Amino acid sequence: MHERHKLDEASYFIERMRAEHDNRTAFRFELSAFLGASRSVLQYALREASTKPERRKWYDQALTRDPIFAFFKELRDDNIHTQPARPAAAFTTAESDYLEIDEETIIPYRHTTTSIRHTFADWKGNESVLELVDRYLSALRILVDEGIAKKMISG
Repeated sequence: MHERHKLDEASYFIERMRAEHDNRTAFRFELSAFLGASRSVLQYALREASTKPERRKWYDQALTRDPIFAFFKELRDDNIHTQPARPAAAFTTAESDYLEIDEETIIPYRHTTTSIRHTFADWKGNESVLELVDRYLSALRILVDEGIAKKMISG
């Protein structure tokens, strides 16, 4: 039905998350939008798959292959119905005596940089939020491509 459209929308919000990586508030807003768009992929697929028992069986089995589906379903549901998703943020500070513009241009410049790594406290793996949303989007694409190839959904 509209699965591919929602995949593209979810992909857009991942890029927005990358752009807003250092702005914790904007990052959370983009994450929330990603959760809604990515969940819609599965909701559209479920609606199509529910029209015939063999399609529904395929859908249910596809969702049990990877725990990431259940994790993001719960995260999205909590984000909508309980509380906004608030990933943890770990800050790393580094000092440097130079600024590297490119491989050939290095400028003496003493400065401090801070980087942020967003994580989900309740995810058992070590992936950052950005790594995990990429992995989830990939799993969704595989599910949609398989569903289309097997004529379980239209995409």
